[in-house]
Amino acid sequence: MSRIHKEQQSRGRYLPSALAALFMLFLALAGLMWINEAQALRLSMKRIIFEGPKRSDIITIMNNTAKEQTYRLGWRHYRMDERKSLIHMPEGEPDSSGVKWADDMIKYAPRRVTVPPGGSQQIRLLLRRPRDLEPGEYRAHLWIVTEIDADEFQADSKTPGKQSFKLAMQPALTLPVFVRHGELSAKATITEAKVSKADKGGTISFHLNREGNRSLYGDLRIVCFASGAEFEASYSRGTAVYPEVKKRILEYDFPIPPEQEANCRKVRIEYIADKEDTLYSGQVMASATAQM
Repeated sequence: MSRIHKEQQSRGRYLPSALAALFMLFLALAGLMWINEAQALRLSMKRIIFEGPKRSDIITIMNNTAKEQTYRLGWRHYRMDERKSLIHMPEGEPDSSGVKWADDMIKYAPRRVTVPPGGSQQIRLLLRRPRDLEPGEYRAHLWIVTEIDADEFQADSKTPGKQSFKLAMQPALTLPVFVRHGELSAKATITEAKVSKADKGGTISFHLNREGNRSLYGDLRIVCFASGAEFEASYSRGTAVYPEVKKRILEYDFPIPPEQEANCRKVRIEYIADKEDTLYSGQVMASATAQM
């Protein structure tokens, strides 16, 4: 085999791995950029609920960047999955999710805003509930996206014979908006709880089940205990189970300090209702234990 042919084979072997390494570096940099950009756009609240006599609310968009930013607002549909949390439902596709959508009964303004560096802008939402609305929980997702100038996507092509690209992130946030009408309730249970040891801690998996005609929203608390002693190993905020699913299949890692290993023979997982929940404010709605 000629030397040239051997060199070509050698390059053929190493080129894919080099491209793979470059691609992984690209993904890592993109991830870092996305984290930084996502932190640039903030909202004053994580969810809005219209229930009882409430007919309006206000959210505030905060621009945490050093540049003037323009934001566009619109409705999007997301459905919940047992394992993947929320999944975007593109417009025009058949909807078999069973979600009761609230888009048509909620108006908001303005729909496009320009916010100075470090500034903020209020968005007002107004509910117009139909007279013949059937009891149930209705939902919409308000999508807020940063507009990006076309110049920010232009690649630098000053070097002859070389290709280049420019990565421009477009920060966006989604705010769930609920309309609750009629007598609604929900019940939570935790089943299939299993815990195992992991590096410097443990891993707990379980099913968070929902019964009733409205969603669940609360925090998850992981407690280690043994021989009368216990300590809080982890506290995670904002886990939901929406009406289109009966359960969420969840898994959490939690740390165990070396000095607490003897006190972590068993693990208790608690689901605690959000403090702003008008029915279950701060209550432990479900709990389960598992042996380490």
